[in-house]
Amino acid sequence: MLIKKSPLAPSSFPNLPKVGGISMSSINCGIRKSKKPDLILVTMQEGTSAACTLTKSKMPSAPVNWCKKIRGYGRARALVVNSGNANAHTGEYGELTVKNTVNKIVDLIKCNKNEVYVASTGVIGEKLSSKLITDSITTIYKKGDSSWKEIASAIRTTDTFSKGASSSCKIDGKNIRIVGVAKGSGMVFPNMGTMLAFIFTDIEIPSFILSALLKQGVDKSFNSITVDGDTSTSDTCGLFATGVVNFKKPFSKITDKRLNIFSIALNKVLQNLARQIVCDGEGAKKLITINVRGAKSEKIARKIGLSVANSPLVKTAVAGEDGNWGRIVMAMGKAGISIPLKLLSISIGNIKVSEAGLVCNSYSETKLSKYMKNKEIQIDICIGKGDHSSIVWTCDLTHDYIRINADYRS
Repeated sequence: MLIKKSPLAPSSFPNLPKVGGISMSSINCGIRKSKKPDLILVTMQEGTSAACTLTKSKMPSAPVNWCKKIRGYGRARALVVNSGNANAHTGEYGELTVKNTVNKIVDLIKCNKNEVYVASTGVIGEKLSSKLITDSITTIYKKGDSSWKEIASAIRTTDTFSKGASSSCKIDGKNIRIVGVAKGSGMVFPNMGTMLAFIFTDIEIPSFILSALLKQGVDKSFNSITVDGDTSTSDTCGLFATGVVNFKKPFSKITDKRLNIFSIALNKVLQNLARQIVCDGEGAKKLITINVRGAKSEKIARKIGLSVANSPLVKTAVAGEDGNWGRIVMAMGKAGISIPLKLLSISIGNIKVSEAGLVCNSYSETKLSKYMKNKEIQIDICIGKGDHSSIVWTCDLTHDYIRINADYRS
């Protein structure tokens, strides 16, 4: 199936820096019939801290079950990811594939099995041969480093472009690098993280602090995006800190003010990757940003934003460049949140369409129709006088979404 590159794709893959303490390679191990790389191996130096968020789907894949089991250990030495097969709904066979993969890595680099993270993405319900992976692990380990672009490309499924992002910061005079890659295009309503996202940094930081920072960052990035309202069986977001950059005064508490600097840089990477996933939504032609403010809590703001973002009627209206703002009102109403109409206002772009529960006297449908032709659409919603807000990102819903998913296995 030929899928055209998203019109919202970046002009090129970013130039991402190396991160100290990791080696990475990609290879075709035979899962895909094409010669496209479908397996990556990232190895990390001893002492690397790890944090991980995972899908809340009640039908998790075998790799997700494994990561749930080991993430409390808080250390990582290796990450193995395959595309082309999700290893989900495969029963004991799938669990054995993960076990064999982990054991192969343990034998190769002499690490604890709880330090080996595994992830898979692709078709659900098809058995994944562990032999394809284990026979390739020694080869990929000796292959030498692949580029970030090659790593990002190898984990793609229906993605039309490879996704990567980086950021940096300085703490106590020392430079810190953060680099991430991700995949995601359809079946995106994470409820935890994204399809797959892996972030690497050279800072030394305890895993319990890393976990807290990742959870906070995920809530404002991957938990704030949706393409189609469907939560994957395989969602995995991993954050790995190698500890190459260390400090005389190590981090010991989440309240350490220096962490604010790192957190800002980390969130830039997470939000960049999240936006790229939405821009690559299956069949997407428009990026939609929904900004909800004036809420009593961030949770309320996000719930309303996601209700609008997940509405097929809102998304198809944007696809058709139709300024039917009444669909936004409908989508807000189904969120189950009481909103005082006297305090409600809705704007699309810089055009105010509704205020105090009524259409604005200044509203111009001609101006709105012109605005709807843009590739990026912004919807601003004020629901009261509260201090909390939330930004949600989604994309339009086009005929191509149906075509891509109807032909996914063809």
